[in-house]
Amino acid sequence: MSNSGAVSVGSVNVFTADYRGHTPEELADMTVDKIIHVGQNSHPAILDQARAFRENIRAVLVHAFKQAQESERTTIIGSLTKNGFEDIANLIRRL
Repeated sequence: MSNSGAVSVGSVNVFTADYRGHTPEELADMTVDKIIHVGQNSHPAILDQARAFRENIRAVLVHAFKQAQESERTTIIGSLTKNGFEDIANLIRRL
């Protein structure tokens, strides 16, 4: 009796950053790569459309991630200010 098989999990990408979080642009690139795959063997017209669509989606993601980043920062600054940590809130405002 023998069992054999193969498992394919696809590819894995790892993104790192030293002493900072990822930028909205980096996050958008990582996200759009998971959402849209553009096959290089496609018809040129379809390939052009897919690339344009991919760039539009990336732009929307960058905008949304920037808004999320600003919203979170505003929430943190508000909480710090409310709790008497105005000096720390001011440091965050300058980021």
